[in-house]
Amino acid sequence: MEAYNEYIGKTNDSYRLISSPDNDKIRLINKLSKKKYRDQQGKFVIEGINLVRAALDKEQHIELVLIADDFDFSEIADVLSVGVDYRNIYMIPRFLFEKISDAENGSGIIAVVNKSSYSLDTLESMLRSHHGCVGNILVLDRLQDPGNIGTMIRTAVAAGYSIVATIKGTADIYSPKVLRASAGMIFDIAVVELVDANDLKKMVSRLDKKIVVTDPRKGVPYYKCSLARDVALVIGNEGNGISEEILESSDIRVNIPMQGEVESLNAAVCASLLMYEAMRIDE
Repeated sequence: MEAYNEYIGKTNDSYRLISSPDNDKIRLINKLSKKKYRDQQGKFVIEGINLVRAALDKEQHIELVLIADDFDFSEIADVLSVGVDYRNIYMIPRFLFEKISDAENGSGIIAVVNKSSYSLDTLESMLRSHHGCVGNILVLDRLQDPGNIGTMIRTAVAAGYSIVATIKGTADIYSPKVLRASAGMIFDIAVVELVDANDLKKMVSRLDKKIVVTDPRKGVPYYKCSLARDVALVIGNEGNGISEEILESSDIRVNIPMQGEVESLNAAVCASLLMYEAMRIDE
């Protein structure tokens, strides 16, 4: 609390405490725990020092910060003082924080961030931000496991991918579990929301990419294909795989050879192997 008071002490405002669960800011956090409200309001919640730091490092707009009254505010005061107006930072009792926290062990800090995803209609603004040049694309076709999705986003950034595109039916990329699994890398990659295979075809045509899919029967070993550049790599639903429409629209079909009695790999492992082909150095 001392660090918090020092932070706002330069103003004439007294220290700001929310103690009622009926406060509109507490209600906002609760609403944003549901996907429909995240979609309606174009906002989502992040929790923990690492995610808040990641958002501020990437100059994301944070409109609200709530901190538990026993939280060591000094650990993050430096970046908050630069990136967030003190009037948007509030302290709440720990018992109230635990009621709105999604983490198993409450971290002590929660923030509301504006979504920055794109649709096909707003793709032009994303292209301008990338100076008209866009790298590889990770396409998520109705994936459901938040851990898989977050891991893929993190790996996509590490492998130099520019975009993660979600097809309708994919678990919400802005859910708390996905955000935690991404380790803050959601702020390092552009998100494009697609409706279906037709949207995917329009996007790859606009960006001049090739659709790459995994196909255990008709695919060729992935290391025999050039997957380093200009690809839109599709990873399908954990149980049902890639939709038939996307398979039929694909330009390249690959498989991952396996020995023994292993029939398939975890979706995130599969995606990692293929995305890291982008790091291959031609001899």
